[in-house]
Amino acid sequence: MKRLVLAITALAFSACASGPQKKSEETVKATYTEKVNAISLDDQRSGVCPNESVYQKEEWRKIVPMANACVKAKDWNQLEKIGNHLAKTAPLTPWGAYYMSLVATMRKDYPRAQWMLELALKKAPNEGLFHYELGRLFWEQGDEAGAIKEMKLASELNPALTDAHYVMGQMALRSDDLSLARKMFGKALANESRHAPALLGAAEVEIKAKDYDKAESLLNQAIVANPRSSKARLALGQVQELHLKKAQEALQTYRDLKQLGTERKLDENVQSMNLEEKIQTLEKSLSQVNKGSQVNSRKPAERQVSK
Repeated sequence: MKRLVLAITALAFSACASGPQKKSEETVKATYTEKVNAISLDDQRSGVCPNESVYQKEEWRKIVPMANACVKAKDWNQLEKIGNHLAKTAPLTPWGAYYMSLVATMRKDYPRAQWMLELALKKAPNEGLFHYELGRLFWEQGDEAGAIKEMKLASELNPALTDAHYVMGQMALRSDDLSLARKMFGKALANESRHAPALLGAAEVEIKAKDYDKAESLLNQAIVANPRSSKARLALGQVQELHLKKAQEALQTYRDLKQLGTERKLDENVQSMNLEEKIQTLEKSLSQVNKGSQVNSRKPAERQVSK
């Protein structure tokens, strides 16, 4: 089975209490309606992964941002300690189990990660973030049907989950469901207009739909979002050369790709792409076109002289 590349993305979030908070567990359980605002860790600029003496003095709502900082710092040992602490001190919330599932995932202990996520979902069954992580785990374990089910739930339950929309778009694209793929990539881009993978996916949809002008626009946006993307640059050159017949633009795209590759400013090696051959072919073709244009421009004058 062809494996879809799913980024191991731990999503950070902020939890806001709704209404006055009482200390009894029954009240916490009854009023627990924490709705998270998921953002990628790259967008979270503040926060420091704490030591025990800091977080053990705080209540769980203040510990959650600290745990997010540990995820960003990839301090899995400290995150495990925080997860255990939250599981003991705030057992009616899902966060202890969730953070321990992230630790288990990074250690590739998938059975434990799945068990922890299912525990988190028992406490917060409508949180899309947990369905997203569970779907990713199902995919890693070869359960494609389970993965699609959980990713679909994640996308529906939490509109802020850009990665869930993106993955659903990729799955739809693999099934040639262009309408659904376009919708899901659109939802991802509505959240994050410079999401380079979603822009690439959306461009692939339009290439399959033969809307090459739109594909060209999306690929240019993908390059702006990620200038190091060799895939976006190569796809742009191919769309310009093969479909839009923009030989001059395609030549410049390939030249840029070659130069950036030589300078090692791309995310992937471009040596196997036969760039030099493409460039030479386009240069020869454009040279012939230019010569033909010059000859045609002289012919009227030559006829006039001969008379």
